Amino acid sequence: MYRCRVCGSETERAVHCGTAAERVRGLAALNNDRVNLLSSVFAGLLGWAIGALF
Repeated sequence: MYRCRVCGSETERAVHCGTAAERVRGLAALNNDRVNLLSSVFAGLLGWAIGALF
């Protein structure tokens, strides 16, 4: 998460209000899109593993 230096709002974007926002929490390399991708891959692998067992 980032905090806009201009308006003070929290955002998921590194740029807000035309300027760079300050990172306040989380890992810089792990944005929301990557979390969703990892969750989908993990759920698919888990489903495949369960299906292979039964």
